[in-house]
Amino acid sequence: MSKVMPTLLFVVFALLACAVTAEPVVVLVKVFPAPGREDELQTQYLKRIEYLRKVEPSATFRLHRSTKDPVTFLWYEVYESQAAYDNHLNVVMPAYRKEAGPTPEGLIAKPSDSETYRELAK
Repeated sequence: MSKVMPTLLFVVFALLACAVTAEPVVVLVKVFPAPGREDELQTQYLKRIEYLRKVEPSATFRLHRSTKDPVTFLWYEVYESQAAYDNHLNVVMPAYRKEAGPTPEGLIAKPSDSETYRELAK
């Protein structure tokens, strides 16, 4: 038992160190609805953001619509770590899609443009 305790303490401290040093992940996603269907997409996205904020309260979700080109939507998302972002992609979004159903045919004009960022300085 005495040999197990130092190993267990090391594992606990290592996990805590990873949690403290976890870097936030920022994701920007541009979405392009089909012409004339912008309001339909906006309605769907407002429901989605409400769901995400409930299920992932430690993440930040902001939804924007371009003033220059109102057929472009921008999601701004911040996750506390890569693990939190992975959970969003692999657990939360599939659960949301199961609940909300598939995206209506023809709602999106072209593939989304997404980019992930890492923080360099605070």
